[in-house]
Amino acid sequence: MGADEPPTSSESSVVLRVLLIILMLYTLVLIIFSFPAGLYSFFSGKLSALYNFESSGVTYLWLGPIPTLLPFEVPLGVVFVALTAVYVAMFAWAARQPASPVETIRASIHSGVESLFESPFLLILISIGFVDFTDTVITYAVQASGGAVGNPFVNVDPFQELTSLAIAPLREEFGFRVLLIGLVALVLCMGRPLRQGLKALWRPSVAYEGLAVGTGAAVIVWAATVFSSVTFGVCHVFCGTGGGGWAWGKIIPATFGGLVLGYLYVRFGFHVAVLAHWGVDYFGSVYSFLGQAAYGINWNSNTTEFLGQYLVDFDIIYLFGLASFLVVLYVGIRKLVRWRSRGLQPDLVHKPLNEGVMAED
Repeated sequence: MGADEPPTSSESSVVLRVLLIILMLYTLVLIIFSFPAGLYSFFSGKLSALYNFESSGVTYLWLGPIPTLLPFEVPLGVVFVALTAVYVAMFAWAARQPASPVETIRASIHSGVESLFESPFLLILISIGFVDFTDTVITYAVQASGGAVGNPFVNVDPFQELTSLAIAPLREEFGFRVLLIGLVALVLCMGRPLRQGLKALWRPSVAYEGLAVGTGAAVIVWAATVFSSVTFGVCHVFCGTGGGGWAWGKIIPATFGGLVLGYLYVRFGFHVAVLAHWGVDYFGSVYSFLGQAAYGINWNSNTTEFLGQYLVDFDIIYLFGLASFLVVLYVGIRKLVRWRSRGLQPDLVHKPLNEGVMAED
């Protein structure tokens, strides 16, 4: 190609893929450092005059839409360390599932961004960017149209809030996804081997794999997913004990977020949904707590003056967040076009996933 010749569309697409991968790696670095940032913030003793890592407190579980207090206190320091270990282990497990993230990135440069979705680890990263970006855009749209979203955490103690953000992904995914979708999939597997039922509890798409598209099992699982998502959205407003107290406008972004998390849970497994949720709740805020713990910059739930939090916010909204949204939109449209072009055949069946690898719908 001559010096004055414009790059070909193929060359341009390779450049865009490389830029996406750079943004993904940058986000991964921020995610990796968010774990020590959270541990330092939690154990520094500088977030609160009322609580510290030696404190104990009563917590609760979501039993579907019902927040249920546990009849005992839990040591907050032990809980925080245990949760951090669980999230790190989930990331490590996803990285070890086929396909290898490194090999998948290499393949994507030559074969296209769809290859990225074959790695559960990379799928989690893209999902974090997608959920963060869409939640922000939908919230802005609701506010611009005159809807009130609110913020029930303005005056919450920072130590309590950091603890809540660490617990919420596991607690809410168990209550709204496992109990409202996974148990349905488990029932649908009655009469099959116990191992298959347990797999369906972890990844509900197991309940309809090998069956023809449009069969009752798939319809029931996805109906449960919609119900779970709407319940998740409504509880953000009306379930006061467990994270409710938002204004009515929060129902819209929370329901959409529930749909995305439900899809991830059904198709790819509990750990993918949990870590995508973790990206919104914990990763999206943890550096603001570091700002207070390390530099005395007061945290609040609306904004922060700490540079580290600005870097995360800018990345998950304007950089990797926007890129993830465009990639998901592009891949979704391509899959829809292929699906429509081949038509629905009576013998078309749902294909199983190979330990988290994305199968053709």
